[in-house]
Amino acid sequence: QRRIKDVALDAEDEVESLMKQLIIELDDDEQVLECCRTKLDKVSQQAIQVTDSVEELIIKQKINNCPEAGSSASPRLDASIRENVMEGYNEERERMVQRLTRGSGSNRQEVVSVVGMPGIGKTTFAKTILFENSIKRVFRIRGWITVSNNYDLRKLLLVLLRDVIRMGDGNDNTMDIGKLAERVQQGLKGEKYLIVVDDIWSKDAWDRISHWFPDCGNKSRILLTSRDREVGEYAATNPKDGLVLMRPLTQDESRCLFYHKAFGENYSIRGSDIDEFEKVGEKVITNCKGLPLMITAIAGILCSKSKLDEWMEVAQSVSSLVNDDDYKQCLKVVALSYNHLPSLMKACFLHFGVFPKAHVISVKKLIRLWIAEGLVNLKGVEEFEQVAARVLHDFIGKSLVIVDKSSLNGQIKTCRIHDLFHDFCSKEAESENLLYVVRSDSTTISQVHTNFRQGCRWMSVPSIYYSSQYTPIKIRSLYGYYKYFSEGLFHFKLLRVLDLEGETASTLGNITGDLVCLRYLSVMTHDTFAILAITNLWNLQTLILDKKSLSRIFHKIVTFPKEIWQMSQLRHLYSIGISLSSPGDKVLGNLQSVSGLSPRCCTKEIFEGIKKVKKLAIRGWNGEYPTDLKWIDNLKHLQDLESLSIEIQYWSTINGTRFFSLTSSDSFPQKLKKLKLSRTCLPWEYMSIISKLPELEVLKLKYDALVGDEWKATDQIGWPKLRFLLLANLNLEKWRTTAGSHDHFPGLECVIITNCKFLKEIPQGFADSKKLELIELHKCDPSLVAFAEKIQEKHEDLGRNKLKVTAFNSESLEE
Repeated sequence: QRRIKDVALDAEDEVESLMKQLIIELDDDEQVLECCRTKLDKVSQQAIQVTDSVEELIIKQKINNCPEAGSSASPRLDASIRENVMEGYNEERERMVQRLTRGSGSNRQEVVSVVGMPGIGKTTFAKTILFENSIKRVFRIRGWITVSNNYDLRKLLLVLLRDVIRMGDGNDNTMDIGKLAERVQQGLKGEKYLIVVDDIWSKDAWDRISHWFPDCGNKSRILLTSRDREVGEYAATNPKDGLVLMRPLTQDESRCLFYHKAFGENYSIRGSDIDEFEKVGEKVITNCKGLPLMITAIAGILCSKSKLDEWMEVAQSVSSLVNDDDYKQCLKVVALSYNHLPSLMKACFLHFGVFPKAHVISVKKLIRLWIAEGLVNLKGVEEFEQVAARVLHDFIGKSLVIVDKSSLNGQIKTCRIHDLFHDFCSKEAESENLLYVVRSDSTTISQVHTNFRQGCRWMSVPSIYYSSQYTPIKIRSLYGYYKYFSEGLFHFKLLRVLDLEGETASTLGNITGDLVCLRYLSVMTHDTFAILAITNLWNLQTLILDKKSLSRIFHKIVTFPKEIWQMSQLRHLYSIGISLSSPGDKVLGNLQSVSGLSPRCCTKEIFEGIKKVKKLAIRGWNGEYPTDLKWIDNLKHLQDLESLSIEIQYWSTINGTRFFSLTSSDSFPQKLKKLKLSRTCLPWEYMSIISKLPELEVLKLKYDALVGDEWKATDQIGWPKLRFLLLANLNLEKWRTTAGSHDHFPGLECVIITNCKFLKEIPQGFADSKKLELIELHKCDPSLVAFAEKIQEKHEDLGRNKLKVTAFNSESLEE
């Protein structure tokens, strides 16, 4: 396999080098072609030699009756996403809940530590504690940060501000760490909180973050997890009583976890070999020695195996590991899971090694990177994104990837992998000569150059300054997670992926114009004009000019040159603000998503040039929106559009201003599934028009999206497929329906209301809804909380226990 891969990569290098030369050096085509013919002839001879070797191997396998390597049976059971489950530790969980809710009798803040080896279940244990109902009732603020070995203080603070305290805004990105820490302290001051500090590695790390959490004398708690007992004891308020040592699972607990992961909650083994399957399963369970990570990894392998001999083969592999220490044993189990993956999934799994350890990964970004890297192959009429999404779901089903966050409609937004899995991915990818990670012990150019292996494809620079001038030209992907890079990109001749989270476009200048193989480009920009040379970037699939370092008040439009209409492979275009020229007769037929489009570009002509787009975000200052309020009708030319966001930016609320006018639901594409409106200042009467959208599932209304104090639903049944509704920062006082609201919202499953301080009631008809599962309230009036709880009580009186009401930062509740 290694020889096949090397030859294939050599051929790929020569072909793409030729392509680059033909584009950049058009004056000497014949000489370039002749040079490449010579090189390809050499590669062809190598391919013939490898083919002969493969044929010999196949003959030997047939003679010895060996099974072919790399085969994978179709899953015989549902491999859908199974959430992390905690088997066992029931007594430990009860004691922990009591410890956190009752404490030692003092009103002081307390730190409790959970300690154990990697893979023992510390994180899952902490997560189950955080979501216990009794914990929810006691702590008004509950939150989670993952520290890990290579932590970033700024990112941790931003997580606390935005996800936990919900105080984040665009200005946070420009604040120094001291100011951010002050905001976190202010947000937690006076609140009763429980914060989980997961995977902390050192005493120094705890010292650097512990002052973020003020002691308010109200029995606030911090639950800390660490693999180092000394760190846990150091941080714990009372090491004798506030330290939990995670034990291995018992045989019974291991059995429950194994079968749950292998077969789901209602597992059963059918067939004449049921006793034999159980015997093999028991052997596997025993050899996992009570380590949850090992159990879930092995179960992830076996969930796609339908034959007894396949189970026995896996069991034999596990048995051979019993004499290794725990860490090596876990790594070898990960290797076993990896070896049972199909070839396509192997490459995608190793790709996780390019991210820093404990990195929370955007699923959208991950899928686009897999496509740009060429790791995803099309099957039939499916699109690249569909194939990549299925691969990710398979990883989750096999317990190799962890779901971090999901959207309102259940789609996975972010994911991550366990540290042990990351260790394996990094080491295996390096051994396969796919990945080189510039580590902190390779701080000089000479060290990096010495350690680097020719032919390596991916380079990751997680945390140190690095100059690219000595990097070999065969690097195909550069991932930079640090702020500074030199301008030596001239040496990256065949880059496909350039992902620089901390780099600004102005430092790249016109260098990118030579990177003709580039498929994925992500940088930050402060400029109003796109200074990146894109004329030759005809392979580009994703272009992101990010705004992470910018406050939202510095919204600027990036004006793209007309050559962008020639980039036929472009699938995703993201920027602060996007201004496009007239396309003429050009159509970007592969374009899937556009984010940041200026309202001035919302014309029939431009929409016809991007007519295949499925996701569109329109963003601009109030002065950018056309005076002709009928511009919204141009959206009907985007017949494949499924997700639409319209955001108006202004310094203060503009009373009475209209930014577009709706007369019919036909103004919107009829395939629209998700609609987000922010600061659009529409009258509530427009909801009767929006309610007629036949496929709408998710509706988000934020920051004066609609103005007025009353939303009165009509008698006519509407919202035929609406499942999720978000109301945030609105001045709404009355929300009424003239008919039963369960008829008006027949499919509604989730209602989230945030900071609507004047709203005291929701439609009474929700008490009769059979679909409603969640009412979530943030910073709302206590009367609204009480009203929602009465609706929950009515559901329970009718024998329907599915509806949950949760409230956060509401004055009448402790949660």
